Amino acid sequence: MSATLSSLESLNGLLAFATAVEAGSFSAAGRRLGLSASAVGKAVDRLELRLGMRVLNRTTRALALTGEGEVLYQHVTKVLKDLQDAEREMRLQETTPRGRLKVSVPTLLGRRFVLPALLDFHALYPEVMINISLDSGRVDLVEEGYDLALWPGELEDSGLQARRLGPMQLTTCAAPRYLAKHSPPQRPADLAQHCCIQYRQTHNARLEAWKFNDGVLSVKPASVVSLNDGEALVVTAVAGWGILQAPEYMVREDIQAGRLQPLLQDHAWQNGSISLVWPAHASRSPRVRVFIDFISERLINQLYPAPAVA
Repeated sequence: MSATLSSLESLNGLLAFATAVEAGSFSAAGRRLGLSASAVGKAVDRLELRLGMRVLNRTTRALALTGEGEVLYQHVTKVLKDLQDAEREMRLQETTPRGRLKVSVPTLLGRRFVLPALLDFHALYPEVMINISLDSGRVDLVEEGYDLALWPGELEDSGLQARRLGPMQLTTCAAPRYLAKHSPPQRPADLAQHCCIQYRQTHNARLEAWKFNDGVLSVKPASVVSLNDGEALVVTAVAGWGILQAPEYMVREDIQAGRLQPLLQDHAWQNGSISLVWPAHASRSPRVRVFIDFISERLINQLYPAPAVA
């Protein structure tokens, strides 16, 4: 505590000293600082006492720097300018989108949708430096210093703020090549007779349960291909290894191109959401607010395109 008080007192003395030099008198300095002339003079006296040297010569009409005072004044003015620049920069941070923006996004969503949009965002807000992390799981936003994250799936009551972009829909599908050799499943329980390609959590090797609208089904197929990368799941399914369940946005293009065929559509699971989440304090930052608005609009248009008009 004493060190903190001493530091504050030193800063007050340096400010009083520099202001007195610039104003030409203790009374004029006091008017600038909102203090009495006596208070300014005492602050300079305490500064000289700590330094063990005189920095100002006082006369009844003027103040004059000593040789030591000239050296001190050069350094003090530089420090005060740096403090003023820092204060001005902080005020700009409160009103202008600028500075570092740290964002966590799932790997496949990031590669397909978020990264291609960043050039347009940079054109609008060139002073924002975007730090994107492609993560296979959910990060601790507060502990790891993230401003924002994109989360698919169900949201937990975590105290974070969120903007829901749309529903999370899972699509079960397989390649025509696989279905030419195996009868398509008619109900979820039939998957136990098929080779299923499953997502494996990187950190614990746990296989994700497959979900359908009539409940959660833990698939126990005769043979399993498990992978820990979304792109690899789709590639493996297109190659004909087996049946895949994945978010609709992951397999949409391959279904439209005929490389994959949807299955069990009457049982399709649509629950949870795709959401942007952020700590409450982050929403005060202009760079976070503009990025939320920008990427929300871009993702909604791409993840949930309007049906084509015939």
